[in-house]
Amino acid sequence: MARKQGDAESGKLGNKIYYTWHGRQCERSMPTSVANPRTEAQQAHRSNFAMISKLSSYMKEAHLIGLHWHAIREHNSTYAIFRNLNKDCFTPDGEIDLSRVIVSRGSVERVEITSASIDDNVITVTFDSRAYGGRATDEFYLFIYCPAFCTGRLATPVLRSASLVTAVLPSEWLQPTELTQADTNTLTHSHTNAFPLHFYAFLRSTRGRTSDTIHLSLHI
Repeated sequence: MARKQGDAESGKLGNKIYYTWHGRQCERSMPTSVANPRTEAQQAHRSNFAMISKLSSYMKEAHLIGLHWHAIREHNSTYAIFRNLNKDCFTPDGEIDLSRVIVSRGSVERVEITSASIDDNVITVTFDSRAYGGRATDEFYLFIYCPAFCTGRLATPVLRSASLVTAVLPSEWLQPTELTQADTNTLTHSHTNAFPLHFYAFLRSTRGRTSDTIHLSLHI
């Protein structure tokens, strides 16, 4: 419905849309049709976008920190940056390749995870604590993602010099059950005896800059 504001009109009237541009009254015609061919490629793109959007919410504890610097620099949200960085990390079968997921990116020199083990429900991850260029005060962040439950846990960060970090796993992660078909349609697979955990680690400097993502998976 068009509305009159002074001598100008705005809104829709019939098949015309009225608006003001640079102080001038303008109008344009409504399109006769909207292109939406629903091609196979278009449908796949929409499906991939929906899956990555869900994953961004599952991994928000990680990317809110790991991509924070980029969000400020690009005047965007970490959710949008996460989706853009991970839009192509799919297998030929159309599933997300969790080993390629990026939750952090930056120029800080990253360290390597040297081992990962589980005792009862406590995960212990050790990493290279050597500091290059006086970066002993960098913090090591570890995000543990469980695809069977579409959820993750951020361990309490430690200084780079600590060389190890521990985290307590939720008890339900250690008691996997057969998942429903609805679950398998939301980034998961059916698991009976064992299922993987994915570790995403990165360093963060005292100035807030981060390293690239370090990934490791472990079956429990």
